[in-house]
Amino acid sequence: MGGGGDGSDGKRGFVFVKDFQAEEDGIAMAEARCLDAIRSALENLEDQLEFFHAIKSQQRTERDATMVRLGQSRSILARRVAEHQGKKYIVIEMA
Repeated sequence: MGGGGDGSDGKRGFVFVKDFQAEEDGIAMAEARCLDAIRSALENLEDQLEFFHAIKSQQRTERDATMVRLGQSRSILARRVAEHQGKKYIVIEMA
């Protein structure tokens, strides 16, 4: 009784294909390369996000400092205009 596909030959219904392992290894390697590329892209994205966060923080600090200087300039200008008490100067009229 060793013939046919009844499993009596010790293989129990499995079909063995020549070079199947090599094909499977190739698929595994392709998946590994793909996952590595994804990981690399995510690391690059993380670096870019950190960079943009640092830039945004720097810009916010610069904007805040500029707003403080602008407020100080406005106060100085308002005080100087008040000191002139209605005197006409060309510079004031142009402003």
